[in-house]
Amino acid sequence: MLRLLILWFSLATSPAWAQPQTISIPAHPGEQTVNGPTALNAVMWQPAGRGPHAAIILMHGCAGMTTRAGQPFPRDTDWARRLSQLGYLILQVDSLTPRNEGNLCGQGGDRRIRVSVERARDAYAALLFLQSRPDVRADRIALMGWSNGGGTVLWTLSRDNRARPAGLRHDFAAGVAFYPGCRTLSERRDPWQPVAPILLLVGEADDWTPAPPCVTLAARTGARFEAHTYPGAHHDFDAPDTPQRVLRGVGATSNGTATIGTHPAAREDALRRVPEFLARVVAAR
Repeated sequence: MLRLLILWFSLATSPAWAQPQTISIPAHPGEQTVNGPTALNAVMWQPAGRGPHAAIILMHGCAGMTTRAGQPFPRDTDWARRLSQLGYLILQVDSLTPRNEGNLCGQGGDRRIRVSVERARDAYAALLFLQSRPDVRADRIALMGWSNGGGTVLWTLSRDNRARPAGLRHDFAAGVAFYPGCRTLSERRDPWQPVAPILLLVGEADDWTPAPPCVTLAARTGARFEAHTYPGAHHDFDAPDTPQRVLRGVGATSNGTATIGTHPAAREDALRRVPEFLARVVAAR
């Protein structure tokens, strides 16, 4: 927690950035009944103005909120800064550190922290926290994530998600999922349906979370689910200035490897497409 505070304070002192603040938020009540964490680490980015603001909760990928060197991931930070400057209050939620987990990327299908359970609970814990704040519009909160966090978006916004708190007055207004794993949901016998509009972005060359199951899922779901694919783009295509490379020790692929890296054209399109989607279904609704 101290390391995160120091890192984000260094960002906050730079005039080119919004003002991120490391905070602690209450965990989902369901976590506390199974001896899970009672609190979650989070980083909040306040936009300019008094509000109340529309808000976006960001869910990190399988590697967590920081790199092995202890630095915030440039991809997540770049999006948080950009969206905050557009007037959204941003909340980044740490699902790993409170559970004494460092990295999920090398694990297979038996992960202790699951997108459909623990991470979905974290998303709703963040929603309840933001809805308790007078500077946030309770009915205009979106959920956005990458890879494992993108899968969290899909499972959290599922109509039959058991992590959804009882008596919730306002659910998520929208979701944005970058290159999530779609295979399980696309193969369900009972059609998956979201509670809010979702934008999904994935590279056609992604060999970690392939695009075809996501295209199938979109075709089965209907108008509330918009999937866009990018020819030639791999995992992490929206990360800023990330040379393409092959990761090893990946638990979710057949050969244990996956290609990641920036795809300039796909990144440019995503930087335009995501704000337009959010303005249409969250800020302007």
